[in-house]
Amino acid sequence: MAADAKRTATLHLNNKEHPTMLRVQLPPKITQNELTKLINEAIVKDIVARHTGCTCLSGTISVLIESVFQEAVHVDLAGAIGH
Repeated sequence: MAADAKRTATLHLNNKEHPTMLRVQLPPKITQNELTKLINEAIVKDIVARHTGCTCLSGTISVLIESVFQEAVHVDLAGAIGH
């Protein structure tokens, strides 16, 4: 990996004002330090605490963590027939 390559995780809230679901997409081969920073700073402090007033993950906001795969399969749905 190039020294100047930027590694990012992508966070998606289902509702900006009153979120109940947070989907987290991780970069490939995430390190323990990156995951710790993501959880402590971005998820707990920036999202959960801001929207719930508490830093506990009590279930008010569900968190779905998924890895970004190196390869994706794209399916053309243009010819799909609705039933």
